[in-house]
Amino acid sequence: MSGNDLDRREFVRVMMALSAGLAVGCGPEGRRSSGEARLSPDEQSLRMLVLALGPWPDSEKEKAEDFADRFVRYAGSLYLPDSAATIQSLAGRLPAGAMAIEEIDLGNLPAEEREVLTQLTQQIYSFIEVRFYVASEPPWGRCLGERTRYTRAPA
Repeated sequence: MSGNDLDRREFVRVMMALSAGLAVGCGPEGRRSSGEARLSPDEQSLRMLVLALGPWPDSEKEKAEDFADRFVRYAGSLYLPDSAATIQSLAGRLPAGAMAIEEIDLGNLPAEEREVLTQLTQQIYSFIEVRFYVASEPPWGRCLGERTRYTRAPA
């Protein structure tokens, strides 16, 4: 056995340990339940904005809430605490429980709120999960039903 074989085996062991760790870390315990810690008011406002700006209709509320919780947990630091007051002000302008708002008049918003709303919308729609949902494609990693779809011109 050469030294390279041992390095490869060690690499494979590390990769196997990582995949098991990721699988455990991504389990359903990551979802918030009523007994777990609540979101701060800033995080709750950001979550409301994500639900309102996202593409999911009321019929897919569970999927939308799951995405919003993950967004607040992992990407919330891009907006909080720097823009917390702006985010709370924007969330206050939206109706309670608003989801997939089709149109927002940016002309009535102050420049700072308009910029934060635009950045947040760009961030949400930059995620592959959201882009695939909007394009009606299967989730990431799942094969398309028709293999030749990309070989034909759009209808």
